[in-house]
Amino acid sequence: MNDENNDILNRDSILENLTRTLLYEGYSLFPYHRNAIKNQKPIPFGVVYPTDYCACNEHAHAEMITDCIVSGDKNLRINIDVRFLHLIKTEILGKEINDSEEDGFIPVYELIVNEKSHQQGWQTIERKISSGDIPVAYLADKRILLPFSFAENFENENIYDEHGKIAGKKIASRSAIEGTVVIKAIPLESMENVYRVIVFINNYTPVMNAANISRDEIFRQSFLSTNTVLNALNGEFISLQNPGKKWKSLIAECKNKDTWPILIEESNKTLLSSPIIVYDYPKINPKSKGDLFDSLEIEEALMLHFSVMSDEEKQKIAQSDEKLRAMLSKVSQVTPDDIISLHGGFTDLSQSKLNNDKED
Repeated sequence: MNDENNDILNRDSILENLTRTLLYEGYSLFPYHRNAIKNQKPIPFGVVYPTDYCACNEHAHAEMITDCIVSGDKNLRINIDVRFLHLIKTEILGKEINDSEEDGFIPVYELIVNEKSHQQGWQTIERKISSGDIPVAYLADKRILLPFSFAENFENENIYDEHGKIAGKKIASRSAIEGTVVIKAIPLESMENVYRVIVFINNYTPVMNAANISRDEIFRQSFLSTNTVLNALNGEFISLQNPGKKWKSLIAECKNKDTWPILIEESNKTLLSSPIIVYDYPKINPKSKGDLFDSLEIEEALMLHFSVMSDEEKQKIAQSDEKLRAMLSKVSQVTPDDIISLHGGFTDLSQSKLNNDKED
């Protein structure tokens, strides 16, 4: 495998790890129980609300815009991926016996059957819209419209007791959503093969009774934790944070909305536009023991909290969500030495390194 292929694999690995970290930031927070107030309702970053809802709520936005500059040769192409989370609502119904002794079901927060906990709450499914490779010169003449939609879904599952009788029901549902990704490019007249690339993400999901629907309920028809990834072929993106004198005035004209574009690797061929603000060339700490959905927290503290959890608590968390179950599986393999390694450390800055920094 040549160096170029190695660079691509390394870039893709960094990009995927970083994108997943930002996509699921705040997905669930310690102590991860669904009955914890902060986990009963999703509190996502990067929400693109339906247009109907925004017409009644001036502080909500139905559009996300990524605006950046890319430079290359005459064969310059880009490809774009938009990723977000689609909410799934889970309801639990427990069996009751009414006065007439006819079977009925009532909503409950939790139902424990055969030592397994069934909990109401929410989960998500990942969505991805891809443009494929597009010549940027083509975008300068004609914008590209990518409409997308995801159908509603409803699943009703019976919960059986040890005698094979129905003890309750689990209902998982997700609402239909639809929207568009629009991509266009504006050539910069003062420079050859340099373009301003703009990506618009819009939510056109119809909403009934939009004026009265709650913010928590509208999440079911919104794009959550929306992120955009742009890759350049035969070209590179210009940093929006540190563009340099040559690009500073041009970058100042870029108008991003509800998102923050950053460069992923030193070749500048990949731009990640995220609602969470980070700097160019971010890296996941190599000492990290796994995705804990809370990269804003101190990982050592989270690991110590996990270590004192009872087996019953861990089992309850694992039964509530497959993503949390995967997280717990990783955490269970962490040793005391691993936790100690998170406590602190030193970075060796040699004199030559310090001199180089001064020269820069």
